[in-house]
Amino acid sequence: MSDVSTMREVMTSDLAVLFLLRANIAAAIAILVVLAARPMVRRLIGPTQGYWLWALVPVAAATSLFPSLQDFMSSWRQMGTGGNDFSIPYSGPLLVAFFIGAAVTLVLFVIGEVRFRRMARAGLAGPAVMGLAWQTIVVPHDYHERFGPAERALISRHELTHIDRSHPLHNRLIAAALLLGWFNPLVHVAAHCMRLDQELACDAAVMEQNPGSRRAYAETLLKAHSDTPWSTFACALADGGRHPLEVRLQALRSPKVSLRRYLVAAGLVSGLAAATALGIWTLAPQTFGA
Repeated sequence: MSDVSTMREVMTSDLAVLFLLRANIAAAIAILVVLAARPMVRRLIGPTQGYWLWALVPVAAATSLFPSLQDFMSSWRQMGTGGNDFSIPYSGPLLVAFFIGAAVTLVLFVIGEVRFRRMARAGLAGPAVMGLAWQTIVVPHDYHERFGPAERALISRHELTHIDRSHPLHNRLIAAALLLGWFNPLVHVAAHCMRLDQELACDAAVMEQNPGSRRAYAETLLKAHSDTPWSTFACALADGGRHPLEVRLQALRSPKVSLRRYLVAAGLVSGLAAATALGIWTLAPQTFGA
């Protein structure tokens, strides 16, 4: 009985390491595809729809696990007979190292969030959306002096778009992906780029509702730009450094996308999503020993 229990423990750690490696490799492939495609997609169908291109990454990661789940069921049935010889060298220490890294990453998230909330309470952060169940728009202490009525209306529309599109929840999912892939540099690149695309999508939504306010909105972004502490979970109007701000200002000049281009590009994105998921599922090894 103890031998079977030991085999179960070993197999559990082997499977956990295998799942993490396969999911991160599949996610990395999808991230490279998205990074290559996102400039063209934004240009063809706009930032709002281009933001959803990032859905390829979790789809690819989840798809990569399906062959492993099938192998898991067959290997579990073979454990009592000694027919399973699958193992990953040092899977136990690797799993411990993973949890240590994830714990350190989580602590850094919490420290950053505490700092951001402290600054927000002091009126030194924002405009931004905080919270999940009860979202709150936080503004700096000089909000009414720094921004005029028209600018405040644009800021409110931007932050409300974050709330309407559930971006605070998306940011929690991004944080979860960073915990699961803290050792994968491409996951960190993707998190940064996805947050930028999130802001570009909200900018485009504001401009669609206020087409005559491009100059005023650009000036609002410049006024809102600051070097206050960054939050993993909050949706801030202007953060992330100089380069993302330049990208957003440049994107405000983009013309409105025609319906024909939108339909053609939407079909291409859908096909890309299906091809990526199918390709990863097909190329994934079908057995543990592969």
